[in-house]
Amino acid sequence: MEIGLAVGGAFLSSALNVLFDRLAPQGDVLNMFQKHKHHVRLLNKLKMTLRGLQIVLSDAENKQASNPSVSDWLNELRDAVDSAENLIEQVHYEALRLKVENQHQNLAETSNQQVSDLNLCLGDDFFLNIKDKLEETIEILEVLEKQIGRLGLKDHFSSPKQENRTPSTSLVDDSDIFGRKNDIEELIDRLLSEDASGKKLTVVPIVGMGGLGKTTLAKAVYNDERVQKHFVLKAWFCVSEAYDAFRITKGLLQEIGSIDLKVDDNLNQLQVKLKEGLKGKKFLLVLDDVWNDNYNEWDDLRNVFVQGDIGSKIIVTTRKESVALIMGNEQISMDNLSTEASWSLFKRHAFENMDPMGHLELEEVGKQIAAKCKGLPLALKTLAGMLRSKSEVEEWKRILRSEIWELPDNDILPALLLSYNDLPAHLKQCFSYCAIFPKDYPIRKEQVIHLWIGNGLVPKDDGIIQDSGNQYFLELRSRSLFERVPNPSAGNIEKFLMHDLVNDLAQIASSKLCIRLEESQGSHMLEKSRHLSYSMGKGDDFEKLTPLYKLEQLRTLLPTCISVNYCVLNERVLHNILPRLRSLRVLSLSHYNIKELPNDLFIKLKLLRFLDISETEIKKLPDSVCGLYNLETLLLSDCGFLEELPLQMEKLINLRHLDISNTLLLEMPLHLSKLKSLQVLVGAKVLLGSWRMEDLGEAQNLYGSLSVAELQNVFDRKEAVKAKMMEKNHVEKLSLKWSESSSADNSQTERDILDELCPHKNIKEVEITGYRGTNFPNWLADPLFLKLVQLSIDNCKNCYSLPALGQLPFLKFLSIRGMHGITEVTEEFYGSCLSSKNPFNCLEKLEFVDMPEWKQWHVLGSGEFPILENLLIKNCPELSLETPIQLSCLKWFEVIGCPKVFEDAQVFRSQLEGMKQIEVLCISDCNSVTSFPFSILPTTLKTIRISRCKKLKLEVPVGEMFLKYLRLEECDCIDDISPELLPTTSEFSVYDCQNLTRFLIPTATDILTIKYCENLEKLSVACGGTQMTWLSINDCKKLKWLPERMQELLPSLKHLHLRDCPEIESFPEGGLPFNLKFLVINNCKKLVNGRKEWRLQRLSCLIQLFIYHDGSDEEFVGGENWELPSSIQTLTIHNRPLGKPLLKFDNGEYWPIIAQFPTIKIDGECM
Repeated sequence: MEIGLAVGGAFLSSALNVLFDRLAPQGDVLNMFQKHKHHVRLLNKLKMTLRGLQIVLSDAENKQASNPSVSDWLNELRDAVDSAENLIEQVHYEALRLKVENQHQNLAETSNQQVSDLNLCLGDDFFLNIKDKLEETIEILEVLEKQIGRLGLKDHFSSPKQENRTPSTSLVDDSDIFGRKNDIEELIDRLLSEDASGKKLTVVPIVGMGGLGKTTLAKAVYNDERVQKHFVLKAWFCVSEAYDAFRITKGLLQEIGSIDLKVDDNLNQLQVKLKEGLKGKKFLLVLDDVWNDNYNEWDDLRNVFVQGDIGSKIIVTTRKESVALIMGNEQISMDNLSTEASWSLFKRHAFENMDPMGHLELEEVGKQIAAKCKGLPLALKTLAGMLRSKSEVEEWKRILRSEIWELPDNDILPALLLSYNDLPAHLKQCFSYCAIFPKDYPIRKEQVIHLWIGNGLVPKDDGIIQDSGNQYFLELRSRSLFERVPNPSAGNIEKFLMHDLVNDLAQIASSKLCIRLEESQGSHMLEKSRHLSYSMGKGDDFEKLTPLYKLEQLRTLLPTCISVNYCVLNERVLHNILPRLRSLRVLSLSHYNIKELPNDLFIKLKLLRFLDISETEIKKLPDSVCGLYNLETLLLSDCGFLEELPLQMEKLINLRHLDISNTLLLEMPLHLSKLKSLQVLVGAKVLLGSWRMEDLGEAQNLYGSLSVAELQNVFDRKEAVKAKMMEKNHVEKLSLKWSESSSADNSQTERDILDELCPHKNIKEVEITGYRGTNFPNWLADPLFLKLVQLSIDNCKNCYSLPALGQLPFLKFLSIRGMHGITEVTEEFYGSCLSSKNPFNCLEKLEFVDMPEWKQWHVLGSGEFPILENLLIKNCPELSLETPIQLSCLKWFEVIGCPKVFEDAQVFRSQLEGMKQIEVLCISDCNSVTSFPFSILPTTLKTIRISRCKKLKLEVPVGEMFLKYLRLEECDCIDDISPELLPTTSEFSVYDCQNLTRFLIPTATDILTIKYCENLEKLSVACGGTQMTWLSINDCKKLKWLPERMQELLPSLKHLHLRDCPEIESFPEGGLPFNLKFLVINNCKKLVNGRKEWRLQRLSCLIQLFIYHDGSDEEFVGGENWELPSSIQTLTIHNRPLGKPLLKFDNGEYWPIIAQFPTIKIDGECM
């Protein structure tokens, strides 16, 4: 029965291929031993023995599942081949070292000098040691070879599989859902219905086995328009198997946009903040893939959610009935798809590019295969993805007849087993390697390709090796083994996931050679592993990584990090653990806060092929990096402190891929041009003057981003042509920069130079800074730039007109800055309307900044900017809008430093009225704004910031309008704030309104901050009180009293911060609200002097008290009637200079009064 998984065998194949490559007749290894004939005979014997073992490898892989002896034999073979590969790799390293030293010291005229001429540099001990190890290795392999007959293994080579379709056209569209209409409607009804008992929170569990489509159902409902409108807040979090309350809380806070880095590492404060963020709001949360059925842990987490508005819901997806029972009682149990829906889904993926009716035999067999998938969407999609590349009926029938369908008690779906077994050998090893990634880990395609290459899983040929790796990935993707993450994160980097069951399959296929450190069970599993990943933590990783000491055969060490925050790496890891891992081929230190690497490290790790130091704080690479002669990939992107590269980089004779993008301090050295094997250079920065245009023209290995600076050193068109910019088809981002201090003699010459720097049509981003011409060449607005999505024009001060950018068909982001010569934006800006599309058809974000002479903006009024979401106009002091701009889809509108822009009040009103989807509105430094028509603004608006509008007055009643955040800053005409003049707002900030004297707190305000309002005299609460939880008052010099009846009118207040309010003498009669938890009093001298009347002992919820006093009152803590509640967890007192002796630890006069509190800080010192 050929039904076994190729457990670990895929990696054996790649190791054998590396060995055969190294033992090639004219290779460096054999050349080095030309004067040692016995060694040459041993090497040839090793190769022939390996050939004899290789021919039975495929048969052994197929039989191992049913024959334990074959499985043991394969494991022994793998260990022996690993040892042989390491031995030959060390010899090969020495051969490379001799070649490089020969070239570097100019001892030979050509790079083809045979290394045998220099093997005298190696002592007799080296050759004797190699001889002994070769003989030992061959002896072990010969024993294994003799066992072939007894195990019944036969010569078996599988023929290469032919793909009939281009995989890139067969990417799966995950948006289609079959057979779940009733489930979707049932779930939506449950979400939209209100509980008859007035219950605030309802949990709806979705239960079903893996692969049934629980997450797909939740996504469909989560994004339904009815659900979107029904809930004020929505958040999605994938919990997965490793339950972590900290990670869940932080993730949900990030989802609702309320993360505060100050409490980043404190679970209690994070949960308090999440609870406050959800309080009083109708929310929908999805907790996807929950495994933890510990009731106490769920109950602790549930307490965070209980204060939402009536009708709040939580959807939980889980495979476990026990989880559903503890989290909610009315679960939705998912059934398998019907026969009809199963066929529809299968047909959708198997017959995408052909009509089933034209292939009736395939349709007949396909329906039988679909039926065997038993209504499991994952199985249907995966198997259909495999069969879509097979057009012969017999191939489909072979799958139908497979005995895998009959395997008993199999944890892995038979359809997945079939899909795996159908993979060609080169794809099996690449897929198996992906077991190194944790479940639910977002995989970057480029990352996994680099890892494959670093481990020799992608063969080298004359082409660019990344292209082969990309093809492998697309083939796996076409078989639904990878699923695209729907919404790319920052930078639009495409990411992929493996379904949990697919991940389980990869783990079995890798035979635990690829493991996650957190899931390893005992040292035996670790010692067996070859490829290891672990989750980076906030703390010290030394203890976690200590077991790695013994893993001398480890090939991959990969820290995984979902968060972008830097993590700490203990020095002992760098000095004591990593140097012992001498077999490493792949090492990542990305996202660690490393500033320096020990020079000895890379002397020990000389077999490295892949090194990732991206997103670290390193300033300089150790010189020993230049001794990594096998290194193929070096990633240094986003190393913001990196200043230089080692001078002997040309020694990296195998370096194929170098990424130095976003290394702002690094100047690209000329010696990089000596890297003869370099195929891909990402993030090149060419500084003309030290580089010539000819050098740039010869660099055909440029990928990703390319920056060309000091272009004022290019004299004419002929010199610009030498850059061959049009030929650089892999450059996706191009930055062209002229020096600010330079001036041009001839505008036409400048235009000609820029004309010749036109990029290839594959370009995605263009940035032009300091261009000295008066107008732009035509290519900048060429509609044939079908991939151009981002364009920045900055500081081109001589230009008096803008190109016809509106005709760029897929432009999404446009930034125009520092264009001092522009006085008007004319119809030319929109381009000719030759197509049916509107100007700026795809533009989402538009910026105009620092344009001091710009006066007029001509508006077509014919549907331009149809999907624009974000508009910024900043520092354009002469601009005045004569007609409103049609911006019906705008979500973010920001106007700063444009005092004349809204001189016509009717234009201002019409502009606001036309923005039907606006969410954020910021107006700053606009003296022409005298009133604000709140009442006409749409309900979508959630945030308003108004700053330095000196003439703004609040005079007109607003009516009903709800905001999430409102900020008024430096609006000197505002003297009175009362609820009827402002929208209802959850968070309200008032800064530096110098004429404000009276403030009536609105009832719906949750968080209120008042700062630098020096003339504020009266602060009161509206009738009926408020549910406010946070009140902060800073630098209000004339304020004498807090609001009256605070205890009654502010019952929910938890945070009270008073800073630099010298005239406040006491708390209001009746004291502070009983629910207060955090109290900060900073530089409020009169208030502190009256502390004996505070009566804080009644505040049984108070947990943190912070007092900053000038020390003028010696009896700070002592005295009668000044008691503190026992609930306090943290007491912080700054009372210099007199207070500290009285509060001294253990023997201060007042120490007994405060000694009971867990945390005490006196003048910054923990007691």
